[in-house]
Amino acid sequence: MNLSKHILYSMYALTLIAFLFETTNSDILVQNLFFNASNQTWIIDKYEEHYRFVFYLFPKYSIILLALSLIALYFISFRRKNAKHFQRRLLVVIFSLILVPSVIGGLKATTNGACPAQIELYGGDVPYVKAFELMPESFESTKKYKCFPAGHASGGFALMSLLFLFYRHKYQYIAVGVAVSIGWVMGIYKMLIGDHFLSHTLTTMTLSWLIICLIAVIVFRTLHFPNPKPNAKNNQQELVHES
Repeated sequence: MNLSKHILYSMYALTLIAFLFETTNSDILVQNLFFNASNQTWIIDKYEEHYRFVFYLFPKYSIILLALSLIALYFISFRRKNAKHFQRRLLVVIFSLILVPSVIGGLKATTNGACPAQIELYGGDVPYVKAFELMPESFESTKKYKCFPAGHASGGFALMSLLFLFYRHKYQYIAVGVAVSIGWVMGIYKMLIGDHFLSHTLTTMTLSWLIICLIAVIVFRTLHFPNPKPNAKNNQQELVHES
């Protein structure tokens, strides 16, 4: 796996996403599918406790619990010999589960992007502007809007880092597939309750992978552990080529 290429591809993808959604009304066209204009309601009521538990609270706290468990596993692994390479891979996942939501949460706090439910098209009081547009001068508000990119889904997409725990491509694909599915389930739920546009979730997914790759580069290139013994079982190669 060439991390440098993945970083470059992620940057290209972010540029493409920005261009697509800034030059078209794709966000509105998709979001209209989830909004009933006749009674001004979304497909799912955000205050419906059953949906909130299944799609918001349960995945959120499960990911936090997973991160804490992996941190504990990292320290426990010091009791075993020849665990250096596993520890390094484990650090990539741990840092990803912490930093991906943190970075995206920080971006949300600065972009001033409104949620669909807050804009005039869907019964709110905020003019619709795209991610890189400024609010009209006629619109005055002291409120800071924090809906771009999608924060909730970032926890699910951070699970893509689990790929680094596996050597075999089959299990790497499974890990990424499951993580992307979880991220999109979390992201679509937020779209169905009017909290995010499609572009918010796409940006979060791509940005999450970019952050994960950057974390992997830093961890693999700064933490140099001894090579495994030549006669180690299967003589497995490193997942990341440090070139």
